[in-house]
Amino acid sequence: MCLQHLRARLSPDEQLAAEKSFALYCKPVELYNIIQRRAVKNTAFIQRSLLYKIQARRKKRIQITISLSGSTNTHAQNIFPLYVLLARPTSNITLEGHSPIYRFSRVCLLTSFSEFGNKDKTEATFIIPDLKTLSTSCACNLSIILISCGQIGQIVGEDNCSGNYVEGSSLQKLEGKCSWGKIATNLLASSLEKCVTLSAGETVDLVSTVTMSPSFLEPKFLEQDNCLTFCSHKVDATGSYQLKVCISAEEAGARDLSLSPYSNYSYNDVPLSILPEIIRLRSGNVIFNYKYYNNTMQKTEVTEDFSCPFCLVRCGSFKGLGCHLNSSHDLFHFEFWVSEECQAVNVSLKADAWKTELLAEGVDPRHQTFSYRSRFKKRRRLVTKAEKFRHVRSHFMEPGSHEDAHAGSEDDYVQRENGLSVADASVDPSHAVHGSNLSPPTVLQFGKSRKLSVERSDPRNRQLLQKRQFFHSHRAQPMAMEQVFSDHDSEDEVDDDIADFEDRRMLDDFVDVTKDEKLIMHMWNSFVRKQRVLADGHIPWACEAFSRCHGQQLVQNPALLWGWRFFMIKLWNHSLLDARTMNACNIILQGYQDGSLGPK
Repeated sequence: MCLQHLRARLSPDEQLAAEKSFALYCKPVELYNIIQRRAVKNTAFIQRSLLYKIQARRKKRIQITISLSGSTNTHAQNIFPLYVLLARPTSNITLEGHSPIYRFSRVCLLTSFSEFGNKDKTEATFIIPDLKTLSTSCACNLSIILISCGQIGQIVGEDNCSGNYVEGSSLQKLEGKCSWGKIATNLLASSLEKCVTLSAGETVDLVSTVTMSPSFLEPKFLEQDNCLTFCSHKVDATGSYQLKVCISAEEAGARDLSLSPYSNYSYNDVPLSILPEIIRLRSGNVIFNYKYYNNTMQKTEVTEDFSCPFCLVRCGSFKGLGCHLNSSHDLFHFEFWVSEECQAVNVSLKADAWKTELLAEGVDPRHQTFSYRSRFKKRRRLVTKAEKFRHVRSHFMEPGSHEDAHAGSEDDYVQRENGLSVADASVDPSHAVHGSNLSPPTVLQFGKSRKLSVERSDPRNRQLLQKRQFFHSHRAQPMAMEQVFSDHDSEDEVDDDIADFEDRRMLDDFVDVTKDEKLIMHMWNSFVRKQRVLADGHIPWACEAFSRCHGQQLVQNPALLWGWRFFMIKLWNHSLLDARTMNACNIILQGYQDGSLGPK
């Protein structure tokens, strides 16, 4: 890196403050380095499967256009119709007098020279791999095959043509005598490598001489797997001739490349000896300007091959680099700009990107409780109805007694506030005494209710409560009797209705958020509070459970559905949600849309 701007004019204190300002980049960069090291062994996704990388590779492929010129083929006669195929041999084993068996995928038809007729009938266009891929053993077997059936005197398969593309089934009528030749793509690639302007987006024109040899097209291979082969034993080998084939080659993304001002740079002053290297280095160079000290100073770094400066991932294109930076390094703010001289990115720290956690005074974070949820679900043991009432302690009271009357009072056990009361008593019919007026056995089931009041409880109730064991609702620790009868709530019990009301009131304060975005925020906040989603490891389970719980409501409101999906993408950006869980949530939502899933 090189230091720029105002460094010489700063005082020693200002220089120290500037260095501290730049040091704020260290923690986010260190965090991304840790994530990168972990991703080596536990990869979240495959880099080559990213859409922008696939598009960058496709733009590097070579588009070739084949045509014939009448001025260079004056001695050739009866060469039309001419079929052009892109094929690959199925094996390296050949029989004597036979060519290899070629498998083809698409056929183009030429009916005249390039000086006559329209382009659909005079040119054949194919897409072949890029120059680097063509040098491999698999791609170098590709060949461009030319088949002339001029002696037949008619265009075979004319009814099955779409432009100049011919269906493979129509070639079955070509069986018999013909002339054929081929152009090996590896030889074509060696010629294109010498053309230094190809990678700059310019078109390269070549002329190749092809020897057309008389042969016999075997019919049996055309009927299966789009394969063909030629036999030279059945024809006279003295009628061979040569064709001058015009080939125009350019990168498939040359048109998109010409739209960028960075590609309009002129290389007229660059010597030809170093021109290829200059073009290669310049095409992938990106300048990163790191702003600091209130954006008055910057340090500059240059990367090659559209590489990320934080994790060194090659992104394939400037657009792909932008996608990678915004999705994987959102602790920084990026500004992208392109000129004729350079491709640059201005990097600055987000103001609220790095906040420290606030702890209460005197609290050791190592002693704080945390929740853990195992990924493996344990099988629950089925409990029979008889077992449910095995531990019920029956308390019989004489009818008409003071205890019987007092038991029917609604204020003996729990205050009825806001509609909250003790749950209904569970009665086992097998234990009921037939023909008597004895009250049924009763068991108190305290749910999420208010605390007991000492003033409204009598000694009998206090004695009953002392026989039970109570636990803290948050920590699951045993409670002392003093804590049970105390008016002090040490755990700040949460009322869901009040919490929902306060959450809605807080969300209403946001003015730059839509109504549907506020609703999805409220639904998620209410869900995680009721399900006690406390740790990062709970998030994948919570997203699937949320999709199942609110799936019907989400699919009925498209804006709400997209708000949920954007929220999942944000969780994925922070490495809280993996791609597999996100896919599972989308499958659940798709099931609700298709009607295969319903409310449960």
